[in-house]
Formats: sequence, structure tokens, C-alpha cells
Amino acid sequence: MRKLLILLTVVLFTASAEAQWRRAGLHGADVRALIADPSDPDLLFLGTSAGEVYVSTDGAKTWENPRRSIPFPGYVVDNLVIDRDGKLWAASWGLWGGGVIAVSADRGKTWERRDKGLEDFSVRAIAIDPNDPQYVLAGGLSGVYRSFDSGKSWKKLSEHENVESLAIDPRTRDRIYVGTWRQGWRSDDGGANWTHIHNGMVLDTDMFAITINPARPDNIWVSTCGWVYSTDNRGDLWTRYRDGFKNRRIHTVDIDPADETGSTVYAGSVAGLYRSEDAGKSWNVISNEDLVINSVVLHPKRPGRVIIGVEGDGVYVSDDRAQTFARTSYGLHNLRITSIATDPVEKEKVYAAVAFGGQASGIYTSKDAGKNWTRITTTPLPEVLSLVVANPATADVPFLAGTERGFFWSKDGAEWTQAAPSHFPIRVNKIVRFNATRSFAATSEGVFTTRDGGREWYRLASSQEKAVDIVVGSIGERRALFALTAAGIAAFDGEKWVTITDAPTKGRTIALRSIAGKQYVFVAGVDGVKAGRVDSFGRWQRTDAPNAKYASVIAATRNNSDLLFLTSRQQREVLVGAPEESDWLELTLPMQGTEVTSIAPDPFDNRYYVGTTGGGVFIYEGAMHRYVQRDPEPAGGVVVAAGGGGSR
Repeated sequence: MRKLLILLTVVLFTASAEAQWRRAGLHGADVRALIADPSDPDLLFLGTSAGEVYVSTDGAKTWENPRRSIPFPGYVVDNLVIDRDGKLWAASWGLWGGGVIAVSADRGKTWERRDKGLEDFSVRAIAIDPNDPQYVLAGGLSGVYRSFDSGKSWKKLSEHENVESLAIDPRTRDRIYVGTWRQGWRSDDGGANWTHIHNGMVLDTDMFAITINPARPDNIWVSTCGWVYSTDNRGDLWTRYRDGFKNRRIHTVDIDPADETGSTVYAGSVAGLYRSEDAGKSWNVISNEDLVINSVVLHPKRPGRVIIGVEGDGVYVSDDRAQTFARTSYGLHNLRITSIATDPVEKEKVYAAVAFGGQASGIYTSKDAGKNWTRITTTPLPEVLSLVVANPATADVPFLAGTERGFFWSKDGAEWTQAAPSHFPIRVNKIVRFNATRSFAATSEGVFTTRDGGREWYRLASSQEKAVDIVVGSIGERRALFALTAAGIAAFDGEKWVTITDAPTKGRTIALRSIAGKQYVFVAGVDGVKAGRVDSFGRWQRTDAPNAKYASVIAATRNNSDLLFLTSRQQREVLVGAPEESDWLELTLPMQGTEVTSIAPDPFDNRYYVGTTGGGVFIYEGAMHRYVQRDPEPAGGVVVAAGGGGSR
């Protein structure tokens, strides 16, 4: 498949929750589709891997979600098309199978499904006759389907497997092009017969996109897993162009409509934007090579303007033929937040580790409780998985970061230094600060510790088992470190590691809760939540736990009090265990099915910062209320009218 999967979840705003929730001013998106209206160069539509569709009416300067909800939760919006009547079509494939084809007549405010009988079809491409909006083609993993009635009914047209791209000749809809993961095919008689158009192509050519030159429709360009190809005879013979490319995987290729000769061609690759001004003979990279480009938008009414949609990042616009680009993602909220930390000294200051996937990744800070953000990292960092911030008056190294490639430390959050060990790859899943100089970490190589503030780390008591999470607690009267490992729960009592007998052996997060002076250990993961007490002999004593699958437990501290947050994609309620409360409290998320990655309580105000996978940062302000158990809400479902196909 042409792009990486990113597991993202549902957005469904509710009026009751909005009163106390607000969205942080962090912007970006995992852009999978980006198009401009042929009649209005400043009207653009954008699809994300989280099932969102955004619209811009000012040439991509700002964006908004016209539904204020996600129309296709659990689906990747890989294709957007505007038909001759000005209607917007979206074709999406499901993260867990199936697909959705839908149409909107009001710029994405409402949608009507047009995929009756194709609900289980993983659609990867769509094409509409530019002269007849009733004629629609849809391609996917198991073939190509055709509709003569604008998607109200479908019939199978071909058995081609793993269809990645489709195109219709603007002169006659009987000429159809199909791009697959093994070269391409053409029909000249409406799909009755097919010709394998592969001469000049490498056998394993995966055709990601097909672009027909509107001025000369026999001239066709395709982007592939092995550079770009062009033909002047409808695919009977292809020429491969690769001179100047520094990488071979090209997601999209587009002809500059401002060049009447057709010699200027743009190619979006996994490492930047390329341009050829000699019809493909030579190519030059014209953007930052950290950008994974999925879409390029060129418009004849805006010569010189180039807009690119970037995977895991957002949108960039150039008005000077790609000499300079500006990031224009205001209003996009499809962000992956890996860790959040509040400043222990400065009021309303908070930090967030953002994994955009490109040059915009890094650590961001807000000084106004999340309203505005600035990236502070000047040192390129691997993806940050755990961020810890301490008081600089008491900690010589205030900032620690656990990343997918080791430990890093910083004095100011801007310039970072990799800590030892740095000679072998190590994934640092979680860092817990114990005091000003001592910290512990759960890593892919076992539990590590530091005694010098974080400059140098070493294995704790020969720990070898992969650890996914850790938390500091006690066994009996002694302080202990609990580690969730591949073999179950282990505890370090200051001298040696002890395996907790009869403890859960599966989970991804661990946290503690105190009730009436007694410590309870919670373990959560895909299979649900397990809770228990650990006696002085290191034995697990099972206790009741909330029923929640696909769950996580998150440990946090506020005013020297330990808090436990329990989240699940199956429920909007975040359960909160506070030491002074025997009952659960709750924060009701403004999003159904949200996958929460981190929660940071504000040390000065009644405020909570919530980082998510795919939804950015949400901020809760106000008091919590007691939890009332409800039936789990469905985690899927397409929020569109049935139309030509039933909704899920």
C-alpha cells in the first residue's frame, strides 16, 4: 500500500461536553487527499487518515471542519473528487476492513452514502466521468465497480486485484485506465476487454496515481514505487524517468496547467517535492526533503501557486513557483500527541510532544494554557514517547525525553543532548522522575535508571525483560518500583527484582490508586483492565476493576497527590481515581472513541490537558463529577445519511 497506516479514532462533539472542554491551538493533519475546486481556485478540500474532511475557502490559509464532527470514523479518506455538478465525493477505506463512498452537495456539511452493496469493499480509487456525473468508477483490493446512476447501484466491471488508481479519458468514457500493484491496464470499450499496458515498465510497478494531460489526453503520467513513467500513446509504451530523484517512491505526479507546452511536471515523493521542466528528463528537489508528500494542487487560475498535502504534518503553500513554502494548517486538528507535561513553576505553561512525522515534529510549548503554541526544540529529536519536566531550581537537568531511539536531556527544552547509552538502539517507553537526580525508565532493553539527572543511564539491577511502563509505589512498608514487562509485573524493592505472583501477564500500561490508605495496582490493555493489591510477600490479590476493553491507565501527580486516569476507546468517560475519593470521578470527553495518550493536571488551576492520537490536545477546565456507569457506545459508524447505501 502506498502510505503507512495510522490508527486513529472517532470524533463526535456533544453540546453538553463543550461547555467545559476546549481545543488547544495546535494545528496539523495527516493529509491523505487534497483537491481544489476546478471553478474556484481558493476552494479546497482535504481528507485525513482519521476520516475527517476539511474545507478551505481562502486558498488553504485556514481550514475548518464543516460538520464539526468526523463523517467517516475508522476510515481513511484517500480520495476526494468534485464532479461536473460541483458535488464533492469521498472514497475511504476502513482501518478494520470495508470502505465508504459518499457524496456531499453542501461542501462537506452533510454526506450521503453511495455504496449500496459495496460496504465490505475496500475502496482505494474513484473516478468520475468529467462529462457525466452519473458515471462513476470505484477500484479497490478485489476489482473495479461501475455505476451509471451516481453510485445508487453498482456492478462489477473487472477482476483486477489491488487497484490503486483509476482514470477516465476525457474524450470518451469507454477508455478506462486501471493502475494496480503490478502495472496497469486499459480498456477501449467500456470494460468489455482489457489490454495489459506494461511495455517499458518494471514488473513490480505499483501505480499509485494516474494523471492524464488534459491538453493531450494520449499523454499520461503515472507515479509509482519506482519513480515516474510517461506515455504518449495511451500506455502502449512507457518511458521511465528518474534522473535527479534521490528516492524512488513517488506518491503523485501533476502537470503544471500554466505551462502550455506540458513540459513542467511536479512529483510528490516520500522525501520532498520534485519538479521537471523538460518533460521528465531531469528532476530537481524543490522542498524540504523531510516532507512525505501525498498530494500536489496546481490550478490554472493561480499560476505560480503550489499547494502540497503532507503525510503526518499538514499543508504547505507556495506563491512563487515553489521557491519558498509556508505551512498553512490553521484549523486542522488531526494531530498525534505522544506526551504532555505541565511546567511546575510557571502558571499556564504546558509542553506537548507532537509526532507529525516530518519537519514539524518536536516539542511545543504554550504559555497561555494551550491557546497558542510555539515549537521550542531546535535540536532534531527522534519521536518523543515520554516527556518529563522538573523545577530548574531543584533539578540540574529539568527536561528529560524518552524517544524511540534513546534518552535525551536538556537544560532549556530547546537544545538537547543524547544521553548514554547511545551506541545501540533503545526504545524508551516511559520515564518516571523519582527525585532531582534519580529517574527510572521502561525501555525495550529492560528497566534503566540514572543518578546524575539523566545524562547517563544504566540497567537497573540487571533488568533484561522488555518493559512497556513503570510506576513508583510500595510493597508493604518499603518503596518499590513496579514494571510492566513482557513476562508480567516485576517489582524492584531497592535491592532486587521480584516477580509478582499471579499478576496479569498482558497489558500496555500500569498505574496505582490509593483508597483509604491502601494501594491498588491497575493494569490495562486491549483485553481490558485488571486490578489488585500486592501483599508484603509479592503476591497479587485480585480486586474488582471497571469493565473497559482497549483501555489505558495513566498515572499523574497534582500537588503531591497521585491520580489515576482510566481511558478506553469504547467510552467517552475518563475515570479518575483520586486519593481522597473512594468512588470514581470522571471527565466526559468531547469525542467518542478517543484514544488518549497522556493526561497532565495543571498544578495551579482546576485544568487538565489531554493528549490524543489523531485529535490533538483537548483542555478540560472545571470540576470533575462522580462517575455513573453507562453502556459502552459503539466505536464505529459512519456519520452520514444512508442514501444509496446503508450506514454502519
